Order: sequence, then structure tokens, then C-alpha cells
Amino acid sequence: MEIISGQFRLQEKYQNVSLALGTFDGVHLGHRKIIERVVRAAEIQGGTSVVFTFDPHPRAVLQPELTLRLLMNNQEKRDVLTALDIDVLWMFPFHLDFSKLTPEEFVRDILVAFICPELVVVGPNYTFGCEGRGTPEHLKALGLKYGFRVEVVEPVYVGTQMVSSTIIRRLINNGEVAEAEKLLGRPFSIQGKVVSGDSRGRTLGFPTANIEFPVSSVIPADGVYAVWVLIDQAIYPGVANIGSNPTFQTQHRRLEVHLLDFTADLYGQDIRVQFMEHLRGEMIFNNADELIMQINKDINKAQIILQS
Repeated sequence: MEIISGQFRLQEKYQNVSLALGTFDGVHLGHRKIIERVVRAAEIQGGTSVVFTFDPHPRAVLQPELTLRLLMNNQEKRDVLTALDIDVLWMFPFHLDFSKLTPEEFVRDILVAFICPELVVVGPNYTFGCEGRGTPEHLKALGLKYGFRVEVVEPVYVGTQMVSSTIIRRLINNGEVAEAEKLLGRPFSIQGKVVSGDSRGRTLGFPTANIEFPVSSVIPADGVYAVWVLIDQAIYPGVANIGSNPTFQTQHRRLEVHLLDFTADLYGQDIRVQFMEHLRGEMIFNNADELIMQINKDINKAQIILQS
């Protein structure tokens, strides 16, 4: 997959472009339906499949006062899209001046001028142009005017739940990581560097990796989770705790992972934690013995879940 940033005359290099438009945060099952349609169309017409998205996320520019929590960073997005056989990923720079383009200016001055697509595929809730005034129906009309076809992919449902990044974020914020996985099509994960902690887990007999998670990432609700931990090319079972360790009056929120049957030093390494199931909420214990007893229960429960 070729990755492009900045402005680039794509039509000078690629012909018969099938184009997917969206922010694609999470690349969930709904996004995959859009991307699969684009890849298939490009294969049929011997053309090029392109995903056009923004960097940074538009909300980070338009609402800087809000802390934007994303389901994945740019590197994760690249990795997932590469696996979906996209030919070109265009991370177009989003800034305030760009946000002022009308829907027609966006189509004429960006899509047509730089890409000249044969087909544009979007989801049912796609918006574009200044203040998001452009809709899929508006895009269809502009496609007729500027000479490209538009397809609007139907929403994807898991049971009665429509798949969307907003709903997935809400599930993760509530600790419902197993439900979020069903909508994502894969486990939700966080990647971060192992940093020094207070070593309290080691003194209790359960050494943990203290992970520095990115401030821009969605973080599951406080509590204990059964997890898989990816280190280099290997994967290990584990138990993760998110919270402030109220038993010991820790002042800041942290992510700590105890890996089962693993003893190597991970300090300074980047690891990925896949959240499989929420085991329990954060608890306060009267003493260390009570905490140790509960940790053993958590480990036993996690092992059963991960083995299944």
C-alpha cells in the first residue's frame, strides 16, 4: 500500500480510481464494507483502490477545546488498511482553511482536481464540506455534474445495533470491550511503552508492566480485564488493571498488565494490549492479603476466558 500525505496529483499516476471517503476511525465492520466495495470495484475495472481520509481528525481541529479520544492511531490505521488490500492511503492534511471549503469546492478542487475518481463510495452518515453540510445525496448530485459514480453503502448491524465509531467508543468507555469487539471485527487494543511504576505488583507476587497509554486513545472503564498482550511477534495471556489503585491511594489513572507465565523485563518496550473481557470493576481492599486473594481469582477467571 502506498501512503500519501500532502497534496498530490493522484490522477497523473493512477487511473480508474475507486475511492473510499471517511475518517475510518477504528476501521470497524461498517468501514470494512465500504473498503471491500472499493477494492472489488478496482479489481473489476483494473484500476486503483484509494482510501481518502484526514490527518489530523477534523474534530481535533474544529473542536480543540475537547479531548478527542480515538479508537486507533495513524499507524494502526495504516496496518489494518494494508491488510485489507487497499492500493493507496491518502492522509490529507486537515486545517481550518480547508474546513471552509463548501461541499462543491471540496469535490471540484480536491476530489476531481487531484484524483478524478471513477467511483466514490461512502457510508450512510457521511458528511463533507464546511460545517458538514454535504450529504450522500448531495455527493450523488455532484457526481453527476463532475462525472463520477457514487455508491452509498447500507449501514451494518450486529444484532439490532448499528455499527458506528461513536457507539464503539461508548461501549469501550463503559468497559464493554467484548461487545465493542463484535462491532470492530477484532479486539480493541492499546499500544504503549512500558515505563517504570511503583513496583507494588512485584512485592505482592504479581509483577506488572506499567504502560504509558496515549492521551488521544479511548481508554476502557476502570476495572480488571482479561487481555492478550502482543510483544514483538509473540502473544501472551494476561490480566490488565485500569484505574488509580484506590487501595494504595494512587493519584493518577494508569494501565498495568500482569502477564501470565512470562518473566522477561519489558521496560522501554512498546507492547500492545488486546482487551477481551471485563472481569470486574475497581475495588478497595482492607489489606494486601485481600487484594492478593482477589488477584488470584481474577487470574483464574481470565485463564478460563482466554483458553475458550
